[in-house]
Amino acid sequence: MDFSQSAEELLTKLDTYREQLAQVEEALEQQPDEPSLVKLKNDLTEVIVLTEDLVKYQAAAPTEAEQAGAETAGTTGRASVVPQPVTSRSAAKSVHTALIGRTCEAFFEQKWYNGEIKSVRRDERGQERAMVEFIGFSNQREFKVTDLRLLRPPHPAQCQPGTRCQAIFPEDGLWYDCVITEQTEKGYKITFIDYGSKAEVRFDQIRLQSSGKVGTAKRTIKEVTTPAGYKIPESMQIQKTDTEDIIDAKRRKITAIKKQQRTDKLETEHVKQQTAWQKFFYKKASARSKCGFMSGKPKDSIFKVPDALEGRVGFMNSGQEMTKFNEARKFTYQYV
Repeated sequence: MDFSQSAEELLTKLDTYREQLAQVEEALEQQPDEPSLVKLKNDLTEVIVLTEDLVKYQAAAPTEAEQAGAETAGTTGRASVVPQPVTSRSAAKSVHTALIGRTCEAFFEQKWYNGEIKSVRRDERGQERAMVEFIGFSNQREFKVTDLRLLRPPHPAQCQPGTRCQAIFPEDGLWYDCVITEQTEKGYKITFIDYGSKAEVRFDQIRLQSSGKVGTAKRTIKEVTTPAGYKIPESMQIQKTDTEDIIDAKRRKITAIKKQQRTDKLETEHVKQQTAWQKFFYKKASARSKCGFMSGKPKDSIFKVPDALEGRVGFMNSGQEMTKFNEARKFTYQYV
């Protein structure tokens, strides 16, 4: 791999590699046992990882102009700085722009957390540092760019509406099963399967399952059911070691989760009532039921035109004559 390439070229090649990987994965779904496709997928994955590492390396490595300026300042004893070339500035700026807004994994307190890169700066030692905000929490912390793990977004062709995948829940930053409902300019609109809540996430905040279809493995995230019937993630429980800020954040998230579940429950009940009323209103009347309003069975007119050619207008039933009765006579009782 050429290490003299600019940041723009690396990012362009990275997008190309990802598109090729998406095409190979689609071909593997048709021929999963093809050894050439499996080898090509492994090679592309390795190239993508190396290219991402090179992008982070270029962002973290100080430019030659800054190194020369530091050496000159050390020899002359003056804090003179050699002006940075325009190409180096544009390359560093492009790398910073590419990193800002990306979703990454940061290691904090012996655990990996999902976060979003808010800003990138260069410290006095020439190292690139990124300010990361943990998803679901308002806490921010600064990390070295080389210590972060960027999340790789899947190709949009694999994320059509109706695809089941996993997405980061904005309230706690954990992965949950979801269904993609719509593609947007910023990412995807999804619906979480277990909770029924809807959200919009970025392109790199979703990940596909093994085959992109219904997964057989269940989530390992445990849930806690409250006395009122709400389902709360176990990670939202307040611990003794939590600070006041974390406790307030958890309470706000629990309130939001309960409100969303309450709204979804009311909508479900409303749909059930509406469906029951429609079934009652449009149900078919039995053969013995009366005709008329609210019966579902209209009343036929005796002047209805029959479908058959030999039919006669004004005759009902079988078309036979009316029943004949004997002539009514006065009954006289005869005394014996």
